[in-house]
Amino acid sequence: MSSVKYLGVHVVAAKCFKISVDHLKVRFYRVFNCIFSRVKAPNSELVVIHLLKSYCLPFLLYASEAVLPSNSNIQSLDNCINRAIFKIFGLNGSECIQAIRQSVNLPSLKLLIESRRLKFVNRLLNHKQCATLFLTSVVY
Repeated sequence: MSSVKYLGVHVVAAKCFKISVDHLKVRFYRVFNCIFSRVKAPNSELVVIHLLKSYCLPFLLYASEAVLPSNSNIQSLDNCINRAIFKIFGLNGSECIQAIRQSVNLPSLKLLIESRRLKFVNRLLNHKQCATLFLTSVVY
């Protein structure tokens, strides 16, 4: 057995801690293709982008607060979004895709993961019981 699934995170056997994101990409593409095939109206690109952000993006960001993916995993997941934007708008070239991502307020996954992780840690530290746990462990 080369990997184990625990709480939806696939941990891969390696010398250091490593996770697999292949199952996240499969789920993302499954939901995106379903949404994209249903929305056939002309000029519906912004509707598809909104649905992408609402329904597909959570699959890529699952457990990113607790388990920090590697840079190659983040790049692989970010490429999923780039391919979806390519499919929606039919544009080629990284400059065009980055311009569209900026105009529809869809930043890179690295920034999204960092902000989600910071929010998670802040909420954890603001929780009364967790804060006392951290404070008492420092005293000893």
